[in-house]
Amino acid sequence: MADAKKRLKVLKAMRKQPHRYNHLRTLGIGVSLAILLAVPLTGFNRIDLWQGHHYLFFRPTAFKPALAGWIVWYSAMYVVTFLSNVVAGRMFCGWGCPVGQISRFGEDLDTPGFKTRQRLPATLKHVGFGFLFVLSLVAWWVDLRVLWLGSPTAMAWAWGVLLSGTVATYAHGRWWRWEFCKTVCPIGLYYTFMAPARWYGIYFRNSEQTCIECNACDNVCPVDLAPRELMKPVVARGGFSIDAAPGLNHCLECGDCARACEWIIGVKGREPVPLLMGWYRGPQSLGPSPEADPGHEKGIETVPNR
Repeated sequence: MADAKKRLKVLKAMRKQPHRYNHLRTLGIGVSLAILLAVPLTGFNRIDLWQGHHYLFFRPTAFKPALAGWIVWYSAMYVVTFLSNVVAGRMFCGWGCPVGQISRFGEDLDTPGFKTRQRLPATLKHVGFGFLFVLSLVAWWVDLRVLWLGSPTAMAWAWGVLLSGTVATYAHGRWWRWEFCKTVCPIGLYYTFMAPARWYGIYFRNSEQTCIECNACDNVCPVDLAPRELMKPVVARGGFSIDAAPGLNHCLECGDCARACEWIIGVKGREPVPLLMGWYRGPQSLGPSPEADPGHEKGIETVPNR
């Protein structure tokens, strides 16, 4: 709990300044939800457990072809995410996963200094997003018209699943949050095991000695990593997580640490920012001396990702 409190304090300080990451994350999450909703609602693929109106490629079909379409969809998702994982690691976790966004909404309500008049809108945003996310999942398995046209029993089942799922997402955002990502998430486990980022992600370049050892990057990491030492192995994290894998494998690529570093370095009036998110330039982690910095010897220019 202590680490979570440190993260919230750093988030509180950074909240005072709008940042491009907020807009980019909103875009990424919006695309994910749009895809989840568009596929069943347009009839591209949907299984209807209510009246059996199954769809595949915008045409009515039987249950088995519709189920096969669902399997193909999720298989294709794993293929695409595997390819993106090779390039940028678990970046989907930090920028496109609705579950991660639910955790952020929950954190908003616990951030120190959150005023009472801000609490109701934030709560409604949290609940509304959870409702929409669960609705998008339900839409794959039933025609949503069951919510207002179904029999009393069918409506009770549909609304029961929808509302209980919304309550579960709210509870997750308030109390479980990133522990799910660290120890249980099957997609995250798959990402961690298959391939870490090779070209894009968080990297530490301190050749100009601008790091002030404030530890803001460590404190703000949602999954308790050391962003400046992502090549070092991480001890067992519980659940289904992989023991002794490098921190790079567990990194969500959310950019919170790079944002915190950028903010701190900006306040101190230093340049360049030592902890960055972008295309790797040289080793993932460098020592303080030029002798330990191959990039320094080759004259590689370090440019902050701004």
